[in-house]
Amino acid sequence: MVTNIQKGYPKEVKIKREMRIKEALNFERGTKERPKEHIIGEVNNNKIYFLKPGKEFFRERNRNINDMTPYVGKLYENYSFRNIWKDMLNLSVRISIESYKQLNVLLYRLAYLMDCTIVNEKVRYEPKGEVLETIKNIQNEIDKKVYDFKVLEFLNFIDILSWNEDVKYQSDCSFKKEKVGRINTILSLISIPLIFKQFVDEIIENKDSLEQLDYSLLIDVAQNFSRARGVHPISNKKLIEYLSPYLSE
Repeated sequence: MVTNIQKGYPKEVKIKREMRIKEALNFERGTKERPKEHIIGEVNNNKIYFLKPGKEFFRERNRNINDMTPYVGKLYENYSFRNIWKDMLNLSVRISIESYKQLNVLLYRLAYLMDCTIVNEKVRYEPKGEVLETIKNIQNEIDKKVYDFKVLEFLNFIDILSWNEDVKYQSDCSFKKEKVGRINTILSLISIPLIFKQFVDEIIENKDSLEQLDYSLLIDVAQNFSRARGVHPISNKKLIEYLSPYLSE
C-alpha cells in the first residue's frame, strides 16, 4: 500500500469536509443531562456515534457551541490525545517497523479523507481493497502479541474525532487556513509519536555515549506546541522520511 503525499489542497478533500460539517451542524442538540445521539455507522458490532452537545458547549470561557463527543461503542470514553500518543508508542515496540509505518500512513490517508466515500449524500469512512487488507494484516500482528488494540475501531474513532475538530474550527466552511481542524489534528497524532520514537531510538543507539544525544527534537516539539496552540504537524519531507516507502512523493 503506497500513498502519495498530498500537495496543496485537493478539491475533493474540501468537498468532503464541507459536506460533513454541514451534516453535523444540522444535528439536533440535546441537553447536558440528555445529549442527543447521532449514529454515524457501525464497526464490528460497535456503534459509531456523536453525542451533542459536547463538554466544550458548557464552558464559561472559550465556549464552542458546535462541540460534540465522539464514540465508538464504549471503547474510547475519556480517550484523550495523551491516550492516543501512548497507544501509538506502545504499538511502535510491539509490531514490525513496516506495520507501524503502514498504520501511520492509514492515519495520513484519513487526514485527507482518502478512504471516505460519499454514500446517500453523506461522507463515511469505508476502507476497501488493499487498504482494508493492510488493516487486517496489522490487526493480525497485534493479536499475535496479545495486545488489546483494535485497528479498524481506532481509525473510525480518529475519523469522527477529527470530524468534530472541523465542525468546531471550520464551521463557516471558508477553509482560510485549510489544515486547521481535521488535517492538523491527525497530522499531529502522527507526528508526536514518530518524533518521540526517533528520540528513543537515538538513546538506544548512543547508550554508551549519551553526550552525543541531540535534544533539539524534543525542544522543537515543546516550542511548536506553545506557538501553535496544541498542534504539531511535521513537514511533508519529514513524513516521507519517516514513512517511506509507504508514503512517497
